[in-house]
Amino acid sequence: MNRETEVEETWFLVSTRGLSKAFLKSLLLLLLFSSCIAMPTPSHAQDFSEAARRSDFKLFCEQFPINYAWTDRSEKPWLTWEARYAAAVDAANTPEAYAAVFESALDELHDFHAEVRSPNPHRWLPVPTFADIWAEFHGDDVVITAIRKGSDAQRANLAVGDTIVTIDDVPLSTAIAAQLTPAVDNNDPKAREWALLSLLTGRADAERHLTVQTPAGQTRSVALQLQRQFDRPDGLLTSTILPGNIGIVRFNNSLGDQKTVDAFDSALQRLRSTRGLIIDLRDVPSGGDSSIALGIMGRFVTKMLPYQHHRIPHYGQPDVERNWEEMVAPRGPFTYKAPVVVLVDHWTGSMGEGVAIGFDGMHRGIVIGTPMAHLAGAVSDFVLPSTHIDIAIATEQIYHVNGTLRQDWLPPILVEPTNSGDDLILKRGLAELQLSIKKHNGTL
Repeated sequence: MNRETEVEETWFLVSTRGLSKAFLKSLLLLLLFSSCIAMPTPSHAQDFSEAARRSDFKLFCEQFPINYAWTDRSEKPWLTWEARYAAAVDAANTPEAYAAVFESALDELHDFHAEVRSPNPHRWLPVPTFADIWAEFHGDDVVITAIRKGSDAQRANLAVGDTIVTIDDVPLSTAIAAQLTPAVDNNDPKAREWALLSLLTGRADAERHLTVQTPAGQTRSVALQLQRQFDRPDGLLTSTILPGNIGIVRFNNSLGDQKTVDAFDSALQRLRSTRGLIIDLRDVPSGGDSSIALGIMGRFVTKMLPYQHHRIPHYGQPDVERNWEEMVAPRGPFTYKAPVVVLVDHWTGSMGEGVAIGFDGMHRGIVIGTPMAHLAGAVSDFVLPSTHIDIAIATEQIYHVNGTLRQDWLPPILVEPTNSGDDLILKRGLAELQLSIKKHNGTL
C-alpha cells in the first residue's frame, strides 16, 4: 500500500472531423478516439501578447459551439463569452491569468468534462479525480453521502450523514451562490450539484476548512491539507481469490495506462478457474482510454457485441449527425465465461463508466453500487495556436446501448453507503454473484 498524490492524466489524439479548413490551419485539434497518437509539438514559442490572447480567445469562442457535444442545452453562455470576457483577456498578461479566463468561461457550463489542462495554481481541482467528499442537497441541508476510501476526508473522520455547515468560514449556501454565475440558471439542480462538489473538492493552492454537524447534533471544525493524498495499493491493479473460489480484480486508477491490459490478462490467467469474478471499478476517477476498456471487456465475450453508442450532434453541418455503436471484439487465449459482477461508485469516472455500461449492455455482468461520477460524453483536447492553452471539452455524446445517456444511467442494483465500516457494495456484490453462479450452474 502506498499513499499517492493524485495526478491528472491527459490523452491526445488527432482528428479532422467536420472542421473548417481555417480552423484546421489555426488550431491543433486533438481528439480522444480509439488509438493514441502523440500530441504534435507546437512549431513556435508561446505568444502571450495582447493580440495573441485576443486572437486565441476569439477562435475558441467561434469553434466552441461547432465542437461541444451539448449545445442543445437551454442556457448557451458561450454566445456572449467573447464580449463578456474581452476586458479579462486584455488584462490577463500571464499564462496563469489567461488560463483563468478560460476556466471562468467553462465554469458556466457546470460540466466536469470541460476544463483547462494548462497549469494554473489557483484552479478548481477536477471532480472526481481529486474529490474525497460526495454530498447531496437534502432540503436546505447538504449531507455527506460518501467518503472516498483512503482519502484525507476519511482520515479526518468525516462521515456519511454529516451535514456541512460552512466551508472556509462561509455559510455553504452563500458559497454555492457565489460559485454559480449569472449567465446561467442558478436554480438548476445540476448546476447546484456542480457548485457543491467543486467547493468540496477545492482549489489546487488552498486548504479546505469545513464545519460539519453530526447526526447526533455535535458540531466540529475540520481542516483538510493542501496536498490531496489517497491510499492506493502498488501496481496497476490488485487481484486475489476470495473464499468460495471467487476472483476479484480492482483497478488502481489505471484505465489510462496501456500496460493495464497485460496486467489484467495475467490476473485473469490466475483467476481462470474461479466460480465467478468481481470487477471493482471504484477507484478509476481519472477515466482512461478506450483501447484499455476494449481489451478488458474483450476477455468476456465470444462474439462481437456493442457496448456503447456515440453521437456527434453537429457533424460538419448543423443538421448532420454522426452516430455509431462501438463494438467489443473477443480477444485473448480464452474467454472467461463464469458469472461477473461489476462494482461502481462516485469514483467510477468516464472510461470506468463506459466499462460499467458495457458489461451491462452486453449482459455480461451485474453492475452494483452507487451512482457513478456522471461525467458527460467523450472528451477531446484543443491546443490554441499562439498561447498553447490546452482546453478539454466533451465532443461526443455517449449512450448505453439501450439509449440512456451514460451520465443518466444508474446501476441496476443500488447500494446506499453507511458508516457501518462494512463494504456494503462488495457484500451485496458477493451475494448477487452467488445467485448468478447457482443460475449459471443450474442449481437455482
